Amino acid sequence: MPGPCPEEPRGNRLEDEMKKKRVKLLARILLIAVIPFLALLVKNRYDFGEWDPRSLPNRIGCYDRTYYVGPSSPSLMNGGQKPACAVSNSDNRTGRELFTSEPKGDLVPVVIYLKLSDGRYQQYILSGGQ
Repeated sequence: MPGPCPEEPRGNRLEDEMKKKRVKLLARILLIAVIPFLALLVKNRYDFGEWDPRSLPNRIGCYDRTYYVGPSSPSLMNGGQKPACAVSNSDNRTGRELFTSEPKGDLVPVVIYLKLSDGRYQQYILSGGQ
């Protein structure tokens, strides 16, 4: 007749429980860090047509219209070339400054400019439809 089962040492059971708690805590922290990052990527893709939040957007929504990136690369504008009229923040979802060459008035501008840095602007052109 076999004897009673030897009990597992108590120290091993506590170590296993501590390891499980650490893994659960690490998983929670990782989940909390990853979800906002993924939400940012999806929002950026939806708003600007680009996954990378650090890159220039392919499109910009302004004045309830869609403007697509112009055919030229960002250019340095100085003096009389600089666009003069700023677009209001309520129409701007980029977080950067948008400008037009002429004031809005009754017509929606055909071209807007995204300010990148001192004197550098990227041109965006109206898509033609709403």
